[in-house]
Amino acid sequence: MRATKAGKRGRRDRVRGAEKAGAALVVALGLVFIACGENPMAPTETVPSKDRTVFVTSAIFTGAIGGVSAANRACTDLAIAAGLPGTYRAWLSDIKGLAPSLTFTRPEAPFVMTSGVRVADHWADLVDGTLNNPIVIDERGAQADSVPMVWTGTDPHGRPVASDAMCHGWMSASGDAHGQVGGFDEIGNGWSALQTNECDQPGRLYCFQQ
Repeated sequence: MRATKAGKRGRRDRVRGAEKAGAALVVALGLVFIACGENPMAPTETVPSKDRTVFVTSAIFTGAIGGVSAANRACTDLAIAAGLPGTYRAWLSDIKGLAPSLTFTRPEAPFVMTSGVRVADHWADLVDGTLNNPIVIDERGAQADSVPMVWTGTDPHGRPVASDAMCHGWMSASGDAHGQVGGFDEIGNGWSALQTNECDQPGRLYCFQQ
């Protein structure tokens, strides 16, 4: 009977030892998974941003564009008609404080024209006061060759200018009102802040993919 009891105790000890060894193995494997980044709470890899398209509109506007929202719709509608993907915002500020510096996405990706030519390497490069190349290509891939003025109401850093240079919130086509324009053939500050024009004059818009 003693031998039988001793044998049972031995078997129980061996089972307990195997259970402890198994538990230790599970803990060790868990530590390995966590160390290797398999923790389900670990951050996932960020997908690199794609190039963002920018164009100057083929359409011409007076200063009575209808406001920033209407300008954004005009940009997106022109892009859709030209077969360009994505949504677009106009490089335009208003008297309510809407401005590219507040409403645009800020990608690390390059801004390129529909021709493939790079305008800026990323957002910080776009708003540093100098472009790599002037924004002279429209949404269809054609080079604009007339009406070089572009309504902006915006400084080169994406911030709104004085409210008296916004054609009364881009609602006026009066010769007595004024709006700031850039020149599409400029690469310095003048691309966005060249001069002010009377609001009854023709101008284009800059459009940026978001």
